[in-house]
Amino acid sequence: MKNKLLGDYTSRSDCRFCGGTNLKKILDFGNVPLAGGFLKESNFAGEKFYPLDLNFCQDCFLVQVSNVVPAEVLFKDYFYFSSSIGTLVAHCAEFANETKERFLKDRKQPAIFEIGCNDGVLLKPFAAMGVRAVGVDPATNVVNSITSKDITVVNDFFSEKLALKIKEENGLFDAVLSSYSFAHIDDMVGVMKGVKHILKEDGVFIFEVYYLGTLIDEMQYDMIYHEHMSYYSLKTLMIFLKRFDMEIFDIKFTPGVRSGAVRFYAQHTGKRGEVKTGSLMEMIRYEQNKGFDRVDVFLDYAAKVNKTKEQLLNLLHQLKGAGKTIIGYGASGRGTTIMNYCGINGQILDYVVDDAPAKHGYFTPGTHVPIKPWDYTKESTFPEYALLFAWSFINEVKKRRADYLQQGGKFIVPLPQVTVVSN
Repeated sequence: MKNKLLGDYTSRSDCRFCGGTNLKKILDFGNVPLAGGFLKESNFAGEKFYPLDLNFCQDCFLVQVSNVVPAEVLFKDYFYFSSSIGTLVAHCAEFANETKERFLKDRKQPAIFEIGCNDGVLLKPFAAMGVRAVGVDPATNVVNSITSKDITVVNDFFSEKLALKIKEENGLFDAVLSSYSFAHIDDMVGVMKGVKHILKEDGVFIFEVYYLGTLIDEMQYDMIYHEHMSYYSLKTLMIFLKRFDMEIFDIKFTPGVRSGAVRFYAQHTGKRGEVKTGSLMEMIRYEQNKGFDRVDVFLDYAAKVNKTKEQLLNLLHQLKGAGKTIIGYGASGRGTTIMNYCGINGQILDYVVDDAPAKHGYFTPGTHVPIKPWDYTKESTFPEYALLFAWSFINEVKKRRADYLQQGGKFIVPLPQVTVVSN
């Protein structure tokens, strides 16, 4: 693609957390499309691209994307409905139940507030247990899908100003929660000021988010895109929360949900009397050993990422040279990152299959490979290889496509190491 049309964005020269300017570039993905920007052929000419750099703050150690695409562009047509994903519904029910039992059990008329509530998937189980559940989310189409009368949702971006309005209308909350939305917010200082306004003095602040350790350990560079602005370590969060007189007292790994995340539990410093747990101390030691506060660790990571790119392209070109048919499996944000970073287009992949009917007839962002249903593999030339963009679900895919493997089909797994899976 010759002339890429650049969209509007802001390039931050300071750290999102501490405001320092001691940033070091780790990875440069070049100008890429939005990860979820699947498009029709008629929209190719107007497709917009944005620079994507990953930076490391050498003062507070936050790993962050410094090219900020306006939130209105990222979230105005947000077609991620959490309630449609079975594992997430079950996960949120567990999250609500644990919070109620551990922190709200002895409270009269308990109330919780959720930042980034999507379609109410976490608010609903709280309401079902008699907890007053209020949330905020900017995606109008998603909020409009909520029919439950038991929950209250404000359709807006959470900020300090909005927090003051919410406090005026609803009072203070026993718990403030967030499930994955913290990766998506640029102004985290404003968010924390807002949390301080609406959380009771003895309240608890619980948030779960993608964990930096998983990103590094499992080579998950395909999780890096504009919508995911920050990648959190415990050390960075402890430094950040201290600025707002808050402290983390516990953590919990949630593997198997959204590719490995961590739930962090915090309190106003010294107000609840929660003691720092063994799990927290263990993670502090783990991060010290890993060196998540050292720039050389991340530069080494970048070198490994580049090596997997070379290995993947070498394999794909070798197979194409031998006349093999290759398709992509899973039209996702992760796939968009891999395809654009590695330059995998229609010269390598005949098409990409995806189970979501809403994507059929569309093309992949930036690389413009057609998206087809799985049944298309039976109508066209048998694809000898399928490049698995949904690689973190390899075991599920192997079960689901056992017939494909039995017929001699093979899956190319791009990460953490490039491997070929056959029957």
